[in-house]
Parts: sequence; C-alpha cells; structure tokens
Amino acid sequence: MTLASKVAKSTSLVLAVRLFQRSVGIISLLILARLLTPQDFGIVAIATMLVFLFDTLSEGGTQQYIIQKKSLDELDVITAWTISILSKLVLFVALLFSAPVLADFLNAPEAEAAIRVMALVLPISAVGSPKLFLHRRDLEYGIISKILLIDRVVSFTVTIALAFYLQTYWAMVYGVLAAYTCKTLLSHYYAPYPIKFSLIRLKEQMSFSLWMFLRSILGYIRAEFDIIFVSKLYGADQLGGFSLMRNLSYLPSREIISPVSNVFLASFSEIKRRGDHLGDHVVMVLTILLFAITPVIGYLHVFNQDLVSIFLGEQWLVFSHLLPLLSVFTITFAISTFIQQGLISNGDVKLLSIYDMVTLSALLSLFTFFFTGNIEEFIGYRIAFSFLTLGILIVFSFVRFRLPIFSLLFIFSQLASACYLSVYLSELIQGEGIAHLIIGSSIYFASYIFICLVLLFIFQKHRILKEVIAFARRVIRAKFKKSADN
Repeated sequence: MTLASKVAKSTSLVLAVRLFQRSVGIISLLILARLLTPQDFGIVAIATMLVFLFDTLSEGGTQQYIIQKKSLDELDVITAWTISILSKLVLFVALLFSAPVLADFLNAPEAEAAIRVMALVLPISAVGSPKLFLHRRDLEYGIISKILLIDRVVSFTVTIALAFYLQTYWAMVYGVLAAYTCKTLLSHYYAPYPIKFSLIRLKEQMSFSLWMFLRSILGYIRAEFDIIFVSKLYGADQLGGFSLMRNLSYLPSREIISPVSNVFLASFSEIKRRGDHLGDHVVMVLTILLFAITPVIGYLHVFNQDLVSIFLGEQWLVFSHLLPLLSVFTITFAISTFIQQGLISNGDVKLLSIYDMVTLSALLSLFTFFFTGNIEEFIGYRIAFSFLTLGILIVFSFVRFRLPIFSLLFIFSQLASACYLSVYLSELIQGEGIAHLIIGSSIYFASYIFICLVLLFIFQKHRILKEVIAFARRVIRAKFKKSADN
C-alpha cells in the first residue's frame, strides 16, 4: 500500500471514530449541562487540567521517538514502554502529595479530592500495551479505532448513569477513570505484547526525548493557561461556564485536528526521508482542515444564543457570547499544530522547544503582571497573542522547510471570505427557536459549501489546490475500489 493510500485510509478511519466519539460526547455534554452546575464543570476542568499536565510530563516524547525513528527494534519499544511506566508512577505519587497546594493556588480548594481520585489515570494508562506504539508508527489504526469506540461507549454509560444518580461532578470523574481502565484492558486484548522491561536504550531515547519533553510540557501549559488564569482570577463558577463554552468551541481542534495530526506526523516523516517538498504537503493538509473548521467561527457568531438556550439551558445563556470568541483559537491551533509536526519531521525539536519556552514566558509575563480586565477582554488579548506567536512560527517554518506562506495566506483569505458571505446571508433570516436554528443553519452551510466550490473552480490551477483536488480524487477512487471489491 502506498503512503498516500495509508494516510487516506488512516485519516478516514480516525475521523470516523472521532465523529462517533464526539457525537456521543456531545450527547453526554448536553445531558450533563442540564444535571450539573457551572461549579461542577469548573472543579472537573481544574482536575482534568492538572492530571493531564502530569500525564504530559510523563510522556517524555516516547511515542514520537518510536514514530520518527527510521530503524526500530524490540529494545526500542520495550525501553520506551518502561520509561513511560516509571515516569507515570513517579508523577502519580507527586500529584497525590501536591494536590492540596495546587488546589489552593488555583483558588479552588474544593477540587482537591477530585484531583486525587482522577490522578489514578496515570498508573492505569501507564500499563497499556506497547504494541499500540507500533500500530501508530505503521499507520495501522484499525485496532486503535476499535478500542476508542468501545471505551467511549463505556465512558458515556458510566458517566450518564452516575450523573442521574449522584448529580455531582463525581459522575464525570468516575467516567474518566472507567474510560482509561477500559482502554488499558482492551489494548492488551486486541494488541498483546510480551511484558518485558528494559532501559538499555535509555540514553539514546533521552537525547531525543529531552527536547520533546520540554516542548510538550511548555505546549501543554500554554494550551491550558486559560484554565489556570480564569480559575485564579474569576473562581470555579466562572471557570465552569468558560470551560463548557471552551469545550464546545474547541470541538474541531480536539476531535479532528489533534488525532489527524498524529496520522500526518508519520507521513511527514516519510516525506522528509524521501526528500520531497514538505512545505507544500503541510499547506495541502491545512487547506483541507481549514475548509472544515473555518465556518465554525461564523456559525457560532450567528447562532450562539440559539444553541445555548435550546441545548444547554438558561443557566448557561450568560456565557453564550464566549462561544464565537473562543472558536477563533481553532484556526491558530490548526495551523500551528501542523506546522509544528512539519518541524518535528524536519528534526527541529530543539528549535520548537526554544520557541515554546520564549512564547510561554511572554504569555505568563504579559498576563500575570499587566492584565486586570474582565473575561471578554482576556479572551480578546489572548487571540491577538496567539496570532502574533503563530506569525513567528510561520517564519521559522519558511526558513527551515520553505513553507509556502503566500499560498497559505491566499487559501485562508478565500475561506474567510466564504465564511463572511455565509454569515451575511444567514443573518438575513430573523427569528428564534428551533425552526430559526434549522433554517438558518441550512442556509449558512449550504452557502459556505457553494461559495467554496465556486472559488475552487475559479482557482483550480493554483499549485496547492491542484494537490488538494488530486488527493480528493485518490480518496474517492480508493473508496469506490473498496466498495467494488466488497
């Protein structure tokens, strides 16, 4: 199977699984929003942020090391797995002891118990099968997808059942633990691997993982800085509303961009090994993703109040105006994620670590010492800062692997124009309630797709768009061939 076919198959599979996961997740979120309070969501947001911060600390770049290594043997896999287990166990103990201090620092002492219980995610996930490393490296996502599907169903069932019974944040905490327990058990059932421990390749892996570890932790703190800052400044109630709107607006980035980027990391590495032009491939992938996520911003701008009042309830309406503001981050997240994957494939992990260190230091300094405004002003300044740091990253990528900047800007401007026109057309329909939401949504997305197709026809000779069209044709042919074979 060719690399293009592997990438297309893996991407389609990952997206299908994520679509199912997110569909279940949205249903779960809508039910929980009716049963729980903003403070409940705030406590879980704090616990989740801290636990997965420690989880990021424990990873140390082991998975990226396995994926990018040209020649791999069993000792590499066993060493990576052993490092992961030891790291997670040490950090689990550290989190247990530091939970009271961290909860007080974040102005949420009521979150201490949730932090300690959710910390069990670390030892549970530590003992998952190392065979999954190899499946990701080889773009074999069949087994991984099956595990993710089952774990989502288990998590949904446990969380919702407990939410009706307990009607507290503990339902979400136990749901997370159920999901990770299920995932670990299924990994050994579907992808068994001999249980061995070794640190023979420790030095070799640490030379790569040191910089990956540094940029992972810096990147995670930067990504979760909003949760830390809002909790510290505004308290658990405001954090609950902020985090729910953030989760809803971040759906495209969390459920599409992140998993797909893991697939393309392997393909970027292969393209680099072949000596092909990496920059064009990165922009081609971004074109497809931006086509999918750009309209979300305009849609939430028009329909945020309708969506919140109908699906979440009146208690959340006061936070609805945050949705379109927060959704802007999906653009900067998408572009920066894939540019960083390109730089990793190019061997520029050290450069990225320095970039993360400098930008995070600037973020912490500016907002900790100079910001005193309300939550809306905070989001506005964060958006401006995100675009500024993205510009720096784009310049790095141009220097390192000739990212076609003007092509990226041109394509994004066309998608933004299509989004703006769709907003204008949908706002011509006045009203409220479900009927207005259905009619307006239909007009908005139909307009967006039609305008994009017109623009694609006009600019079909553009170098990147030609690659997008060719990629789409390959995917369609592969689907038809598979259907014919069946």
